[in-house]
Amino acid sequence: MASRERVTLDTIAAAANVSRATVSKAINGRQDVSARTRRQVLNLAEELGYEAPTSIDRSSPIVTIVFDSLDTYYTNRVLAGAVAAAHDRRAVLDVRTFTDHREAGSDHWVKQLGTQGHLALIVVTMALSNTQVEAARSLQLPVITVDPAQETPDGVLEISSTNWNGGMAATQHLLSLGHTRIAFVAGPERSLPARERLLGFRSAMMDAGLDVDPALVLGDSYTYATGLRSGLTLLDLEPDRRPTAIMCACDVSAIGVYEAARERGVSVPSDLSVVGYDDTFLAEYAAPPLTTIHQALETMGARAVEAALDLADDSAGTRRTIGSVKIPTRLVERMSTAPPRADT
Repeated sequence: MASRERVTLDTIAAAANVSRATVSKAINGRQDVSARTRRQVLNLAEELGYEAPTSIDRSSPIVTIVFDSLDTYYTNRVLAGAVAAAHDRRAVLDVRTFTDHREAGSDHWVKQLGTQGHLALIVVTMALSNTQVEAARSLQLPVITVDPAQETPDGVLEISSTNWNGGMAATQHLLSLGHTRIAFVAGPERSLPARERLLGFRSAMMDAGLDVDPALVLGDSYTYATGLRSGLTLLDLEPDRRPTAIMCACDVSAIGVYEAARERGVSVPSDLSVVGYDDTFLAEYAAPPLTTIHQALETMGARAVEAALDLADDSAGTRRTIGSVKIPTRLVERMSTAPPRADT
């Protein structure tokens, strides 16, 4: 006799003509399913020979969230928001890290999530290929990206900050103080948010009728080392090309620029204005306190989990929301910026 194909939540959902999320709720004893639907699902599950995985908590929906690292302030704040939202929605958050971006979302791994009853996949600051997205779609597994490393594939919900607006606001603040030689310390080229922040900087400069000197755009990562190295290079330029202000793609790089200024005997903000991005604890406790762009990292994590659970439930009618969600940013003005010196 041929071996019987394994019965999954999708098998039951197709037979009952309901969503996968509804099947999961019925099997897990959730109260937000009608008694009639619960009986129908449970009867079909028994009739088809469904065996629930033993490795999951059967009382709550499971959402998987994947990071490339948990070692940064950024990822910890996003995770804090995600954990809080999962708690509020009585969901289980399965937290994983992958240093190899290709491993996360691979066909085999996605299929494992589906067969284990996970309802959605959230990928933070990582790339997803169309093949990986198709693997998730075949299992009706919603995929949400947070600050993705590339343009978001069709059928995926993107959640990020208004990075272009943040780059604009930071640069306009420096321009309003009278700076015209403004440098930019960039993040990684692969990062879509980093590229958007740089575009915001360039747009503000263009709107002000100013050309961007290529020598004033440096950097390739969200690190202290990038800020220090770029800051030293910028401050070693000839006086007529040296920037009077530097915008950084993150607060950590801005602190690196602070150190470069200290090593070169340059005072912040008397000789050099500095703006960061993220509004981490570093910005508040820097000396002097750092002017920066605030982005609501915890809100991004919470929205990702809320969207994951809503998208997993067809009855909510939220699949029409596929596209992007932008969380507003704002300038937080502290003491690291001032008008340029009259002799510069």
